[in-house]
Amino acid sequence: MGTCRETLQESIAYSSISTLIALALQYLLFYSFGIPLLTERIAEWGMARTPSRYAVSILDFFGAWAKPFAMTGALAAIGFTMFLARRAGSHFRAQHRHWATALLSTGLLGTLIYVIGYSSIQGAFAFGVPAVIALVSLGSRRTGVRRNPTIDTSMPAWARREFVLRSSSYWVSLLSATGIVGIAGESYLRNEVLARRAAEPRPLFPFHPQLQDRHFGGGLARKSVTPVSEFYGMSKNATDPVVDARTWRLKISIDGNALREFRYSELLALPKQLRYQTLRCISNTLNSDLMGTAQWSGISLSQLVDRRSLPVGIIEAALIGLDGHDDSIGLEYAFGGELMLGLGMNGSTLPRTHGFPIRVLAPRYYGCRNVKWLSEIRFVSKPYSGTWQRLGYTREPIVHIASHVDRMTRANGKLRAGGVSFSGDRGISAVRIRANQGPWTPAVLEPPLSDYTWTRWCAELEANPGDLLEANAQDRYGSWQELSEGKPFPSGLAGPTLVRVNV
Repeated sequence: MGTCRETLQESIAYSSISTLIALALQYLLFYSFGIPLLTERIAEWGMARTPSRYAVSILDFFGAWAKPFAMTGALAAIGFTMFLARRAGSHFRAQHRHWATALLSTGLLGTLIYVIGYSSIQGAFAFGVPAVIALVSLGSRRTGVRRNPTIDTSMPAWARREFVLRSSSYWVSLLSATGIVGIAGESYLRNEVLARRAAEPRPLFPFHPQLQDRHFGGGLARKSVTPVSEFYGMSKNATDPVVDARTWRLKISIDGNALREFRYSELLALPKQLRYQTLRCISNTLNSDLMGTAQWSGISLSQLVDRRSLPVGIIEAALIGLDGHDDSIGLEYAFGGELMLGLGMNGSTLPRTHGFPIRVLAPRYYGCRNVKWLSEIRFVSKPYSGTWQRLGYTREPIVHIASHVDRMTRANGKLRAGGVSFSGDRGISAVRIRANQGPWTPAVLEPPLSDYTWTRWCAELEANPGDLLEANAQDRYGSWQELSEGKPFPSGLAGPTLVRVNV
């Protein structure tokens, strides 16, 4: 090996340009032939592995721009990979430099593609080939600076080189900024276009929110039923699916062998049940509130499949979404009374964000198991590992007991507080509240809308502004909410509800 023949600025410039060239070609193929985008897969890979405390903060701060922001992170990851290859290759002797750069870039890109699980062979070649060619070719022939009339040829060689580097750095920075803005903007606008194409929810069953939103606690607790516009929406997709109900089919299979298919109209024609249910996201921190309650309309799995017709040895039902997210549920629970396949929400068919045309509703579990955009129910004879199990998360993501303090006020010198507590399908039997580790005060509970919803509560106690207020709930089996913070991995975060008195 010889000494480095290329400056750091040049390596950055050539890797940035080659990345943007290859991505421009891949985006062209994406719009022409639907080849999956490498940037989307990297963004989804990163979002799935971002710790909850950061993911929730990013979502709160960026809102609708959070996922486009993740796409720019994917661009940075690709650009850094290309930079490493170019920088390492530049250390080889001139006669070996091109081959070294080509092999290094191919190897590093291949490793990146393998690690993130990008399964499109066409997409890998569509990006990799032009990226490697551009990375090797750029700067391979240096033209004399004297051809540029703006450069004073009487300047020393080192000064002329510095002028060229500074000038090129400006244009590379401008080009990179354009690429970042372009990728983020494209992601945002594409999602907006898809949202407009999505089927508008239409009336499905009578719903009267004013009847469900019973007055309780003087307005200290949130609404008993969450309006669809306020209901949290969470996915790890760079872009959520848009489904055409006319061509969509729900597939039923046994160990991969097709059993039958259902059209959307067939599902809508089946007798449906109504149920209130709360959904809580496993990504919640102890302070975040990704949770909502709705009245759902749906069908049971037994209306689609007779369990007695399944072969001996079937142990699970794998639930597979159009977005690639999947999970599985034991056969007993799948055919039990809790699991429902939801077709409607708060009086209308499902909106896109919440899984149109059909989704899973499993009250025992966190939202990650309530698969949206369901496309296939696959009965399997071997344990099936879904999206989160493949990442090491628990196979039983059961909802931990959690409470939230919604509002506080003062009356007759005392603090009055209200909120909600939830424990999946285990209900809430008691809630207590205290300030600064003092004695517990029992809260008044409102009867929940169903066994599967949160319970609203309110309480009154002595507390001063700035005191640390704690709410703690008990499920119907006698277990209390944890008083110390646990670990979010692999089964979701459990711990205390602590807020400062602000009135």
